[in-house]
Amino acid sequence: MLASWPDSSRKIYYKACGSIELNFIWYSQHMKIEKYDISLDVNFSGHSYSGDETITTEGESDSLLLNVSGPVIDGIELDGAKAQFQKGSKNDEVIVKGKFGKKSSLKIRFHAEASKTLMGLYLAKAVDGSEMLTTQFESTGARMAFPCVDDPSWKAVFALTVKVDDGLDVISNMPAKKVEASKGKKVYVFRETPRMSTYLLYLGIGKFETRAGKYKDKDVYLSGLANNLDSTDFPITVGKQSLEFFDSYFGIDYALPKMHLISVPEFGAGAMENWGAITFRETALLVNKNTSEITKKRVASVIAHEIAHQWFGDLVTMKWWNDLWLNESFATFMMYKMVEKYYPDWYITGEMMLTRAAGAFNDDSLQKTHPIDVDVKDPETVAQIFDQISYGKGGMILRMIEKYAGYQEFREGIQSYLTTFSYQNATGADLWKSIEKTSGKPISKVMESWIKRPGYPYVSVKLNGQRLHLEQKRFLLDGTQSQETWPIPLTLKRKGKEEALLMEAEHLDLDAHDFVKLNADESGFYRVLYDEALYENMLSNMKSMSYLDRWGIVSDMFAFLVSGKLDFEKYAHYLSKFNGDQDNTVVQEVSSQYQQLYLLDYRNKKLVDLGTKFYRTQLERLGSMRKGESVNDTILRGTLSARLAMMDPGFALELSKKFDTMEEEVPDMRGAIALAAALNSSDVRKLADKLAKVKSDEDRVKIISAMGHVKGEESYNFVTKLIDDGKIKKQDITSYFSSLGAEPANRDLAFKVLPEIVKRMSSVFVGTATPSRLIFGVTPYIGLGRTKEMQELLKKISTTLLERGIAQGLESLAINEKLLRALRAGS
Repeated sequence: MLASWPDSSRKIYYKACGSIELNFIWYSQHMKIEKYDISLDVNFSGHSYSGDETITTEGESDSLLLNVSGPVIDGIELDGAKAQFQKGSKNDEVIVKGKFGKKSSLKIRFHAEASKTLMGLYLAKAVDGSEMLTTQFESTGARMAFPCVDDPSWKAVFALTVKVDDGLDVISNMPAKKVEASKGKKVYVFRETPRMSTYLLYLGIGKFETRAGKYKDKDVYLSGLANNLDSTDFPITVGKQSLEFFDSYFGIDYALPKMHLISVPEFGAGAMENWGAITFRETALLVNKNTSEITKKRVASVIAHEIAHQWFGDLVTMKWWNDLWLNESFATFMMYKMVEKYYPDWYITGEMMLTRAAGAFNDDSLQKTHPIDVDVKDPETVAQIFDQISYGKGGMILRMIEKYAGYQEFREGIQSYLTTFSYQNATGADLWKSIEKTSGKPISKVMESWIKRPGYPYVSVKLNGQRLHLEQKRFLLDGTQSQETWPIPLTLKRKGKEEALLMEAEHLDLDAHDFVKLNADESGFYRVLYDEALYENMLSNMKSMSYLDRWGIVSDMFAFLVSGKLDFEKYAHYLSKFNGDQDNTVVQEVSSQYQQLYLLDYRNKKLVDLGTKFYRTQLERLGSMRKGESVNDTILRGTLSARLAMMDPGFALELSKKFDTMEEEVPDMRGAIALAAALNSSDVRKLADKLAKVKSDEDRVKIISAMGHVKGEESYNFVTKLIDDGKIKKQDITSYFSSLGAEPANRDLAFKVLPEIVKRMSSVFVGTATPSRLIFGVTPYIGLGRTKEMQELLKKISTTLLERGIAQGLESLAINEKLLRALRAGS
């Protein structure tokens, strides 16, 4: 799934009383579900359904614990006899009592209403009012649709039959075996799935429009609600390219007869890897004349990510949620490989650095981080680890280990792992052993050190005559010291060559001859702090460095500024060396740092002057859009324009004049234009009028985000009414609330209404970490100058699902306050 987790023993999370818990432990080892036969009769207009379900079990037991949350059970029979059932210790548990034989049949009758959240089997509405019923089951949503053992290790075959009104279409994981007419209705009978986990089952019902392509003998479909599938065939092309790439890389052909790419108008996640029926937000799938180049990149990456999951997550599934990170980080790591092959001019690895690597480096440098491999005791807490540690850090660690193991040896280890555990569950330890066997290197030892504990190291490098002295410590943004060591696969760039070695001790001395840089192409998950002489030497010889090398230097410098290891004067001096850089990744990084400093200290004239000078210089270099210019130049122009508009009122005013004809402008410029209009407007209705007119979902999100920059509580009340009236999709409210918290003029307001915002978010994104991430994102800004009040406010609204975001937000606030004092002292 995208946004967006090894102990081989089964983690028992059921906290039922004594005998029931012991009984469940016993039958988790001796019992399994062979098959679910599920028949649903759907009342589409009433947004409800009834179900008849037969669960075929194998293994003897006196009870079976089912998960169910929402559906009402009308009756249960075990092997033809009425069975007793009772509530478990949790609200979503039902215990069926009875004698389960070596093979038993459990029949359940139930009825349910479609979920009003974005989880389970829920109703999704398009802007034009058309509707579809769709599912989102990861991690605990299947129990919201039908009674089941909602646990990834309990794989089973699913046979699905769905009765709907004539005129409606139904999509599931497998193709329909037959479609029959029945009393004015249609009955879809789907082919049986392979053995798979409950969270991968999919059901979609509505009036669909579908386009088809072909990869070998596999059908590749692009589907969405009728009159809402405004897209070229680009998604189908990327789908076919992904299947081709992963078939070859993994050495195993895609297992299902078809692949559906499904556009969902309201969707809490970015996408979901349901086996053979992948769901996406419209902006993560559809490509048309209104699609920006940055979004087109994202579409290709997200499709590749979800299709990688068809092997890594679907074909082989983690035994328990503590290994969820492996699913997500591997799909993240592999998606960049696929896109890099077919779209090399995009330089997509730079995108990985700017998004996944940067996010992971930041979040994992907090005291309130977590290990990659988290001990998950309750699946309800899984949502909190769909984060940058699971996606970004995990992906970067895999990239580091690939280089350490050897590219071919790494690949052979992956192929062996997937072949051995196909249609089964496995752990991360199983994968490390496989790569260790093919590479002959201590992969298990190295990986355990990186995934079992939080944080990462920084390596300080000092020139001592003809020797380099290296020392490693844990890096923390708050500046505190921690004497921890990691086994670091180091890569050294020397003139004309590259060296690799494993640094296991705290200190290491190396020959300084022809030294260029440590951490070649940023292949390792660590930061590097050089002494002044090495910085000056490096920055005067950047022609020998790749764009990834230069990005790494700039990224590390900012981290050392924030942590107090580099003062502002030195930071600004070193950063000025990159003013003329022409690489998208490097320029994006520098411009992002100026923006972050501006949001922290927006009244600091020195900072504003440095930032605006950089933005203007780069925009002058880019000039107006040229025919045939690189995709990355087009993207960069839009990003720089938006960031300059935040700092320069005159530039924003000129840009805002294009708002009335925004739809005619280059798509990558539209976000900057909408932002400029918001910054120059006291009436949010102007933006609301445009919101009602534009047809592109991407343009709508840009306008909604811009609305957060319109000042005042009256604007806030107007926008929340749009949300209540359904004029803004539920999935898009995060865009508004995030920008409201970032806008300097609205921080007092955002602080005041934060409890209301969190309440709204929690009612929509049920069981997810989205509200927690919002708190993490806005607290470091809206809490500036009122830390105590911020602490008290967050304490009042704290819940289990919000705890991590609150802790990280408050820690980041303290770091920002410290940096703000240093900036003002230096100015």
